[in-house]
Amino acid sequence: MNSFPRKNNFDHIRLFLALGVFLFHVGELTGIEDFHLLTNGTISAAVAVHSFFIVSGFLIFMSYDRSSSLKHYLMKRLRRIAPGYIAVILLSFLFLSLLSTLPLQDYFFSHESAGFLFANLTTLNFLHPTLPGVFETHRYTAVNGALWTIKVEVAFYLAIPLIAYFYRWIKPEKILAVIFVFSALYYFAMGYLYEQGHDPLFAILQRQLPAQMMFFSGGALLYYMLERFRRHSTALLLVAISVYILQNLVNTDLLYPLYALSLSVIVIYLAVIFPYLGHIARYGDLSYGIYIWHFPTVQTFISLHLFDTHPMLALLGLTSIVLLLAWLSWHLIEKPFLGKRSHYIKENEESK
Repeated sequence: MNSFPRKNNFDHIRLFLALGVFLFHVGELTGIEDFHLLTNGTISAAVAVHSFFIVSGFLIFMSYDRSSSLKHYLMKRLRRIAPGYIAVILLSFLFLSLLSTLPLQDYFFSHESAGFLFANLTTLNFLHPTLPGVFETHRYTAVNGALWTIKVEVAFYLAIPLIAYFYRWIKPEKILAVIFVFSALYYFAMGYLYEQGHDPLFAILQRQLPAQMMFFSGGALLYYMLERFRRHSTALLLVAISVYILQNLVNTDLLYPLYALSLSVIVIYLAVIFPYLGHIARYGDLSYGIYIWHFPTVQTFISLHLFDTHPMLALLGLTSIVLLLAWLSWHLIEKPFLGKRSHYIKENEESK
């Protein structure tokens, strides 16, 4: 298998992307003019999420290849994603009762609360994104709108063993190339169906796993072709940047697959070719915590009117709290479930 550099920038990239999604949501959820720069294209939540999928495509295929069995692989993924995910849902449900307009008994025993818990714990967040009496006057009433990507990630994790099953007959690169093409066709088909009748269902379906496989397979392709990518990385990077700029200028869905490929090249170049940015993993993986905890925290700040008088000061306080929550989530919830061979456990031990 490819010689993967032990010193790489994946941790830095994920932290940067998580902070980008956080700041975008601050601007989007508050609608405050002071935060206009956060939503006017300076920060793109879509690009950040797509980049996360690319990183997952690269790293999770590598994780599967390095797993001793299917059970080992699935347990690694479960231990990494489930504890923090379950905690943010249950703790949000518990503490947001204090902000609900309903009496506590009505809140805890309502059908709406049961629906929220069921839908979110099964990663079907879109079925019931709200809690009764909570955030009802906000621009967006969802408790945690960032969690929609988790079901896409989980579906991808489950698809990998099926994809890998065909390796015995077909090279990984060919399988992933076919998946990329079918993903693009699915994306175009859902877009076409949406344009015909403007049924929001097709807009939702266009965001789900089949379409997002363009990004997962883009990252995975570069994992399996890493040595060839290294040899031509500079030329590929220049082409990718040019295509990315062109797609943004033209802004047409026809170039969307090229956008996915170009973004894949840029992200993986920064992760494994660009000079090493330092030993950040010693502090743990705060990116996941930032991603899952920031949305309800922003909504809570809005509910408490903390942005009303000094929005920039509130943003500073909000950022500090989100980072603290991510740190606590890592040390108290996520890290205890990881095995001793985890990348973050190893890095932390070696830094002592």
